[in-house]
Amino acid sequence: MAEQDMAKEHALAEGSTFTWHELYVPDGEAGVQFYTEVLGWQMQQTALEGFDYPMLVANGRPVAGVMSTKDNPQMAGVPPHWATYIAVDDVDARLARVTRHGGSVVVPPMDIPSVGRMALIADPQGAHIWLFTSAPM
Repeated sequence: MAEQDMAKEHALAEGSTFTWHELYVPDGEAGVQFYTEVLGWQMQQTALEGFDYPMLVANGRPVAGVMSTKDNPQMAGVPPHWATYIAVDDVDARLARVTRHGGSVVVPPMDIPSVGRMALIADPQGAHIWLFTSAPM
């Protein structure tokens, strides 16, 4: 399945669909091994923006990406966790609403070519979630 098709498939309904998940752990290979052995998922390697991006696949469909935090200066201090992405109509417009309603931008908006635009926010109580708009098809 093409990366663009995957992004569109995951963005089923703007603002109401949890579109993607990512596992952030120091040892990505160990994370993949755990979830493939425990849940019976498979692993699919994908190249994104110059780096390998392992994805966990359930029933032939990618359901989550895996990010290694060890030896990645941008991930220094990030604890192991699962991240969730929610589809929105326009990341930048939603960020303005986030700050207007007491939330904050944790990771500024970024574009992933052929995938989409995303930003990490915190609500007023500190809960984090990624906002995501798929790339135009």
